[in-house]
Amino acid sequence: MASNRLSIKTKSKKYFVFIGENSFEQFRKVVSDSSSKFLFIFDKNVNKKCSNLVTKLLSDCKNHNKLVLVSSEKNKSLQTVNKILRYLSENKFDRESSLVSIGGGLIGDITGFTASVYQRGIKYYQIPTTILSAVDSSVGGKTGVNFNGIKNLVGTFYQPDGVFINTKFFDTLPKKEVISGIGELAKYAMIIPELYDFFLNEIKTIYFEKSVNEKVIINSLKIKSAIVNNDEKEVSGLRKVLNLGHTFGHGFESASYYKLKHGETVLCGLLCATLLSERLRMIECNYCKKILDDFSFIKINKLIKTIDTNSVISFMKSDKKNSSGVIRFVIPTQNELMIDYPVEEKIIYNVIEKFKSVISNYDI
Repeated sequence: MASNRLSIKTKSKKYFVFIGENSFEQFRKVVSDSSSKFLFIFDKNVNKKCSNLVTKLLSDCKNHNKLVLVSSEKNKSLQTVNKILRYLSENKFDRESSLVSIGGGLIGDITGFTASVYQRGIKYYQIPTTILSAVDSSVGGKTGVNFNGIKNLVGTFYQPDGVFINTKFFDTLPKKEVISGIGELAKYAMIIPELYDFFLNEIKTIYFEKSVNEKVIINSLKIKSAIVNNDEKEVSGLRKVLNLGHTFGHGFESASYYKLKHGETVLCGLLCATLLSERLRMIECNYCKKILDDFSFIKINKLIKTIDTNSVISFMKSDKKNSSGVIRFVIPTQNELMIDYPVEEKIIYNVIEKFKSVISNYDI
């Protein structure tokens, strides 16, 4: 079975994304043709639950080492990066060496950031094992770690040298991780209205049947690559549309002290952004109700209702997208997205409180 291939071409690098069971064959060509060292950085759960797939991956790589990390926001830190750097140094990895991330977005972010700073930059490859990382974070080159309690405060733009997606990894995902992936898919649905129905139908299939069509991955990455190819480092502002739902989302995620998954909070952030758009009279109430109703089948983590709204806003103030102390948003309308839109804290507070009230009607 042939794998699907997408080309990502930015100013800094061109690379391919391979999607399908045969993506492993493409990865083998990379490692079997190289005499350089490879360090595989694994999510502990992937190493345990997907041992057959892991063994398959490593079988053709003669010169490899392996590090296993616990995937947690607490470990998404400079301390973990320091641990990997020390390992690379002590085992004499050079500038021709490569890192390989095998895990979700968190492991990919850590691996990419480490690759970007070791000896001023070495190659790295992404093998995403979650829906969220497959449709979003594995592509685009954003790397980073949390610092001083703030999500992704320290990071770089550093593109991978290849991405290899095998949906068999998704078979072991718990429901919470599935919902996390759905959050990013819902974002694409709202960015591209013409594909809204397609993404909504695919989200329902993933949620109820736990079946991921490769087409939904391809369409997601086509959207992201088209944006990243034109605005790799958020210079023109185009790439900022990918932050839709993330200002609210990061606030919820940080205020929960990372008990909530990233994609779960992005989904909540999208719904909040929709309510904010209605509050600012950028969309009609009927359109807002439609969006809220369309996603009401999803079981949202009940923890969201217990988080202090002022705490959420406090963390939102630390968001990298803000300037001059004003919280700024990507706001959906029926025709376009408003970028860097400043909003008063009182309005933000009221929107979050309304959101908590609305989700009382959800499957929570």
